[in-house]
Amino acid sequence: MKNSINSAKIGNKELINLIIYSLDENNVDKLEDTLSIIHDIILEYKVLCEHLRKDYVVGDLDTFKMASCMLVAINRHGFTEDSFVNASIAVDTAYKMCEKPCKNVKDTTIKLEEVDFKEVFKDDMEFYHNTKNMLINSLINEKGTSLIYFLNLEQFYNVALERKYQYINTSICKKHRKRKH
Repeated sequence: MKNSINSAKIGNKELINLIIYSLDENNVDKLEDTLSIIHDIILEYKVLCEHLRKDYVVGDLDTFKMASCMLVAINRHGFTEDSFVNASIAVDTAYKMCEKPCKNVKDTTIKLEEVDFKEVFKDDMEFYHNTKNMLINSLINEKGTSLIYFLNLEQFYNVALERKYQYINTSICKKHRKRKH
């Protein structure tokens, strides 16, 4: 059965909002040339997506592959002179994209369960920050391609989903134990 969603593609307005969210998360002031930089990033993102789709994917890209392209595009263009801050903006944007993922199976797009990463990891922010910093350091040191990052993003989503269900199960067990006593 064909899903009503045609693809995991994100429109320009939503991409702009995701990037602005990440600028705010990293306390980066929006300057006069911010929209111009965002425009360049979106153009680069689209080129990277097309290259990845054409050379490595059958059908449409899923959210994780698109987020990896955004990660690389933001890191290449940057908003500041500080490579750590630029990489952090890139990771925050990619993470935000992956909170509402879609996977493509043959000609069908499947909307996956949404996960709020910060909410799921609120009791283990050390893990969240360590994972984010490893990705940031990879971006800074290797200037990798989007092909190497999408698996990292997908795995992070899978860990978050697992943690989400651990919290649900823990809550159910606590409620069940209270009723027994």
